[in-house]
Amino acid sequence: MAKATIKDVAEKAGVSVKTVSRVLNDEPRVKPSTKEKVEKAVAELKFKRNPLACGLRSNQSFVVTLIYSNPNPGYIYELQNGILSQCSKLGYHLQLQPCDYKDPNLLEIIEDLIEHTPQDGLLLTHPVCDNQAVRELLVKKGMPFARISTFREDKNSPGVYCNDKLAAIEMTNHLISLGHTKIAFIKGHPDFGATEKRYLGFLEAMKSWDIEVNPTFVKEGAFTFASGEEAARKLLIQKDKPTAIFSSNDYMAAGVLKVAAQLGINVPTDLSVVGYDDTPVSQQIWPSITTLRQPIFELAQTAVNQLVKKIKKQDISEQDIEFKCELITRASAGPIKINK
Repeated sequence: MAKATIKDVAEKAGVSVKTVSRVLNDEPRVKPSTKEKVEKAVAELKFKRNPLACGLRSNQSFVVTLIYSNPNPGYIYELQNGILSQCSKLGYHLQLQPCDYKDPNLLEIIEDLIEHTPQDGLLLTHPVCDNQAVRELLVKKGMPFARISTFREDKNSPGVYCNDKLAAIEMTNHLISLGHTKIAFIKGHPDFGATEKRYLGFLEAMKSWDIEVNPTFVKEGAFTFASGEEAARKLLIQKDKPTAIFSSNDYMAAGVLKVAAQLGINVPTDLSVVGYDDTPVSQQIWPSITTLRQPIFELAQTAVNQLVKKIKKQDISEQDIEFKCELITRASAGPIKINK
């Protein structure tokens, strides 16, 4: 069976080829009813554009590149799925460029990528997206980009982010509602903006309840399983132990659960443990982890939409778009144990 063409779509939808092209390119000034007819015809005919042919006509590659430097594999996996899903809908392909945000040659690596690899735009994750030198390079090169999980405003590019501080306040309030006052906190990597926001949210919630934060209950982490283990061991062998531990991500929370099991501490009877992100590990371990769900998939899709609008020089109504996290209660957190 021959593949459907753009002419086939136009005939089935009862519109012109130019109108179909406008809908496929997500151009403005197309009636919603017309857009719906075209999208229905596209779905029924299983029409797919030829990126190579489109690129030759428009001098575009229809490729976007994700540049990331993040120790959380679950986060990156979900992010890629969201990006791929939206790229497919919009007729774009995705290429990946992992990097080390601390690499002294980062600018040269990105410049080489721009000059020698065809792409129409870049998706940058934190902390790369908040690197001032990187942003200035992209503006200088005229390369459209969008920022994911950004913590700094940029008038030259759109961004998407979650309100980490408010989410951390909600989680801390949840633990306090369960009767916990001796709450420990494991920070994330110091180079990531989320680390400060989540810690500030924890502190603000504790202060609002007039609960003093024990300095020995605050430990440094790095968003890795191993750093969660290390921090938990320090917390759980000290004489004055917390009754709850709030880890800045799920991988560190999983590390806490491992140490608790090794020390014979029952979770959640003797210790409540909570995380952040709602990555797969939060449900793959027992007890399953109470956590904060970042809408990573939706956040990624929105970033693609914003980037494509930037590529097409369309108006972007909101420069930075905020997403809310959702508290997910599971088996790792419960009411404080009352000793009789």
